[in-house]
Amino acid sequence: MKKQNRITGKSNNSGFTLIEMVVSFALLALFLVAATRVISYTIGIYYAARGNSDGMQVAGVIYNKVSGQIEGALHAANPSVTGGDDGIDSISFIDATGSRVTISASPQKTGEDLTEGNYVNIHYDAVTEGSVHYEDVDWRFDKDAYMGYTVKELRFEDPGDDYPDNVLRMTLVLHNGRYGDYTTSYYIKCVNADSIDFN
Repeated sequence: MKKQNRITGKSNNSGFTLIEMVVSFALLALFLVAATRVISYTIGIYYAARGNSDGMQVAGVIYNKVSGQIEGALHAANPSVTGGDDGIDSISFIDATGSRVTISASPQKTGEDLTEGNYVNIHYDAVTEGSVHYEDVDWRFDKDAYMGYTVKELRFEDPGDDYPDNVLRMTLVLHNGRYGDYTTSYYIKCVNADSIDFN
């Protein structure tokens, strides 16, 4: 009986060839580039969504306060809008207490220094007649209510002929160093006034 010789093959696993290493690093580089693009795109979406969410919240708080004041303007004198060259308009009117109210935006004082950026300011003139007397006062939201935003533009504009004469459009542009600008517009009706004077 004859014996059959078996030939066993041995593989050499002692290391990679240079070509295999280059291919491996090239594939790894491609995966890292793709992962970096996905991560940066995801972070961009997160910041955009967070900026819109925070901007909408701050704008809503400002709108609720400002619209509540403007809607209560009395018809004794028409509300008057004065345009500003720096993107900050002001509106003046008489409120239910008989005080002249002016709404605009300006830097806010913290101690002896002015803050950077503008914040909504509601100024009430002194009232010396009637049953309630008080001195002139400025009303502002606390800086923390702005969640890092400042008022870049505050516009009170005539919305056009499609709206009654006692309606205005308030355009608000908020700026945040991290999230950028957030722009929104609201329509406000001065219920007790016949019209609004735009200067």
